[in-house]
Amino acid sequence: MTKGVTVIIPTYNHSDLLERTLVCLKHQEADTSLFEVIVCDDGSSDHTKDVACSFEDDLDLRYCYQKDLGFRAGTARNMGLHLAKHEICVYLDTGVLIGADLILNVIQFHQCHEHTVGLGTVHGMNQKDHEQPLAKYLQSIASSEHPEACLRNPMLKAYPDSRQLRFDFYENDLDRSSAPWTMFWTSMVSAETHLLRQVGGFDESFHGWGHEDLELGYRLWRAGFHFRADPSLRALHLPHEQFNPVEMTSRKNHLHFVKLHQELPVELSYVNQNFIYDMVLAQFNVADQHLPQDYDDLDRALLGLQEEGRHLAVGYITPAFADRLNITDVFACNQKNTEIMRTQRPDVHTAYKAGFVNFCEEDTYETAIVTDIWKVIPLTLLIVFLDEMLRIAKRVYLLDTAGVQLENLPIVGEQLPTGFHAESLGGTSKTAVFGITRLAQKLDAEVNNL
Repeated sequence: MTKGVTVIIPTYNHSDLLERTLVCLKHQEADTSLFEVIVCDDGSSDHTKDVACSFEDDLDLRYCYQKDLGFRAGTARNMGLHLAKHEICVYLDTGVLIGADLILNVIQFHQCHEHTVGLGTVHGMNQKDHEQPLAKYLQSIASSEHPEACLRNPMLKAYPDSRQLRFDFYENDLDRSSAPWTMFWTSMVSAETHLLRQVGGFDESFHGWGHEDLELGYRLWRAGFHFRADPSLRALHLPHEQFNPVEMTSRKNHLHFVKLHQELPVELSYVNQNFIYDMVLAQFNVADQHLPQDYDDLDRALLGLQEEGRHLAVGYITPAFADRLNITDVFACNQKNTEIMRTQRPDVHTAYKAGFVNFCEEDTYETAIVTDIWKVIPLTLLIVFLDEMLRIAKRVYLLDTAGVQLENLPIVGEQLPTGFHAESLGGTSKTAVFGITRLAQKLDAEVNNL
């Protein structure tokens, strides 16, 4: 039995761009019985409804509207998901141009790949200058009766999809990536309708531009569904004028995403500015094979753990380590270690994170013990990490085990960044303990002692 497709288009006050997308859908090679179109209006005040309804004779089209309460693209898309009658949902942004074969290619993709999210190539993503000569040239083609001709234009190579290098690197099998959800952009993406409903659709607590799509992608990934790119799924995102700079809400929504999912992959996406995200996350996933975990020779008297209160350990922690050092909280840096701790020591509060971003007060912990995990954190991220440890803990200790072999890992730090002071507290010949402070704090203490 052939599956059908529901195309969901959120829109707001861009009736001209919406018309271009609907014209492309009007020219599909697939029979109209195989797909429907749901235009989800996020409170437009222009001619959006008239434009949408003008295609009702050519398409199986429904128009739905929600009151303008600010940018609520996720809520708008959920209207379409609720109404969808076909087995596959395709999300298209307003102003995305598609080829005449897209619906048939989507059907074929999902017949070959069940329980899989389909990502296509969207030319022009991150191209925001609608006044650029090439943008104007493509817009002139898009304004014709056949806007899909843009996809046959050789000039399109100058408007690449910024994800294309990653698609090529993983040979379109995005399950090989440590974080395929970071490529889940709803400019054009497809998934089986029941999978989207199973994870609850878009989180409607996102207001403003950005990250509601990545958050849904993250939940699909955590639910175990597959991700795959397919070069037969192609589109062009026409550059157009933005009503408000997207940066105004993007960072706010990103932090909201981190707060919803306080886990390493998400917090790392928030602070990781200068390194290849997949490589850093992959390093955390396998570094437990190269770093010590039990520290059975560690002298707990050096750490002042006799005090009451919460004591945090960060890294790859064994239950025995937690017991011996009276650890109350663990930030475990991969999923495997997290599951071990949660299963064997349910009384210890264990989170799957490193602690780059925390939503707790200053000095929440009496102590924070950072195991040798610091040696595999890139230097620029280590600065962020240590700053946050010093914020949330009264005392921060760094463990330094001699002879750790890290040559097989792609990124090796093994040095303390400038701006921090490490005071040796002693330790065994195998594992040394250092008290960490900010360099400014050390200088202030020395001045006060004069």
